[in-house]
Parts: sequence; structure tokens; C-alpha cells
Amino acid sequence: MKTSIIIVFIWLSIVIAALVGEIKCVIKAINCNWEPVGKAEVVYTGAALTGFGSIVGYFDIEDK
Repeated sequence: MKTSIIIVFIWLSIVIAALVGEIKCVIKAINCNWEPVGKAEVVYTGAALTGFGSIVGYFDIEDK
């Protein structure tokens, strides 16, 4: 019984962290300057569209 509660807690923690990362990635893609399209715009947009935003959202890429 205790192990199933722990497994559910770990699973929920991973899902919540992934959703927060994806939302952060989308927000960072929207807030990029987009004037000369650069590395940050491409990485954030590509990651948000493919699902890798759950990881990339936690990184800060320099936007010029």
C-alpha cells in the first residue's frame, strides 16, 4: 500500500514538472523579440511544438 502511494506521488511530481516546463517554454517563445530570428526563438518554438519544452523550458537561452 505504501509503495503504491509513493509511486503515484513520484508520477504526479514528474507530470507536474513536465507541464510547468512546457508552459515556461511557450511563455519564453512568446516573449522572444523575434526581430532577427535567432537561436532562442527557434529552440523555444521547436521544443514547444515537439514536447521537448518540458525540459527546455527550464533553460535560459540568451536572446539578443
